[in-house]
Amino acid sequence: MAFSSNTAGFHADSKSVVVPQENTPSKQTSETESTALAIMVGLVVLLLAVFGGAYYYISQLKKEVFTKDLQFNDFRRQLQSKDAHVAKLQQAYQKSLNQKKEMKAVFTTEYNKLRANYKELLKIKAKLSEQQAAREELNKANQTLEKTQALLLQSEKMSSLGQLTAGIAHEINNPVNFVANGVNTLKDNFKQLNVFIENYKRICELESLDEIKKYYKIQREDDHHFSELHTSTNESLDDVEYGTTRITEIVNGLRVFARHDEVEIKEADVNQILENAAVILKPKYKKKAKILKDLDTNLQPIKCLPGQLNQALVNLIGNACDAIDFKGTINLKTEEIDEDHIKISITDDGKGMSEETVKKIFDPFFTTKEVGKGTGLGLAITYGIIEKHNGTIEVESEEGKGTTFMITLPKKLRKVNKSVETAIA
Repeated sequence: MAFSSNTAGFHADSKSVVVPQENTPSKQTSETESTALAIMVGLVVLLLAVFGGAYYYISQLKKEVFTKDLQFNDFRRQLQSKDAHVAKLQQAYQKSLNQKKEMKAVFTTEYNKLRANYKELLKIKAKLSEQQAAREELNKANQTLEKTQALLLQSEKMSSLGQLTAGIAHEINNPVNFVANGVNTLKDNFKQLNVFIENYKRICELESLDEIKKYYKIQREDDHHFSELHTSTNESLDDVEYGTTRITEIVNGLRVFARHDEVEIKEADVNQILENAAVILKPKYKKKAKILKDLDTNLQPIKCLPGQLNQALVNLIGNACDAIDFKGTINLKTEEIDEDHIKISITDDGKGMSEETVKKIFDPFFTTKEVGKGTGLGLAITYGIIEKHNGTIEVESEEGKGTTFMITLPKKLRKVNKSVETAIA
């Protein structure tokens, strides 16, 4: 900046006095230096202000950059997390696609299997319908077979009775004769006893005591005859009792044997059933065999089908009789095996059987008897009856020495084995 020398002076209308200064070189230099210094100071201040503003701006800019950098790092981490999540989602999606493909393949396979099974079920249903129809026919056939088997059992019983008719008639005739003779004797005895009674009655009606004593003494002379009548009457009564008892035994044996097939389980005395069977067969064995009995008297009644068991024992004792040609013995034995079972043994000392024959004796229609003397069903029916009782039958035989049949039966037959007569089916 330049200052003119004409600027210093007095103004006309000014009351102040301006003293003019001399423009010396030293003064000018001093002013110049001061001005330069002031300028330099101003520049320095300006520079400091500029630098301070720049520093502040840069500091703020650094803070913003640092913040932005932090935000960028957070965003980058979030982006990486999102990328990882997306990768997992992609893997899950890919896995889902693979599973879907596998499930589709499995579904297709299972569907094909289901269709095949459905077709098989349709075939099975058709077969079941056929089997149901066949089963109904089989049930009808079984019912017919059961009726036929029952008739066969009864027919075999009647056949046995037919063969024993003459002997049984004779067996009944003997006790009937006892009864008839006893009754006739009793009639005659009662007539004579009535005479004694009438005589004593007349004596009692006499008025004189002497006459009563006289005729009573005469009457007592016939006391020996009265004693004979008394003895004869008792003997006749015994004969009548024996005859009626024997007839009752025979009739009871026949009644048990000849009754129709039973379906009701009853309590029965095995010893009595065996006795009844022996009674029925007495005409058959009494001329050639002796019955020996070893019966356990402590045996309690068992639950069974008495009529059928009686028939089985009749068949076995009858076969024992047929095995004896001349004189022999038949042993009947009963015993308790354990708490639940009993055993019946029928042993003869007849001609016995070979091993080959023993293997066939329970086969239907197999017989060693002559034509017309056996149906070949007796032992087959016996086997079926024992099986029906859930029991067992065993055979021991030796040619020339005899045969033993051993039957094991449960004491309590709770349920009838429906495979009855399987031996003759």
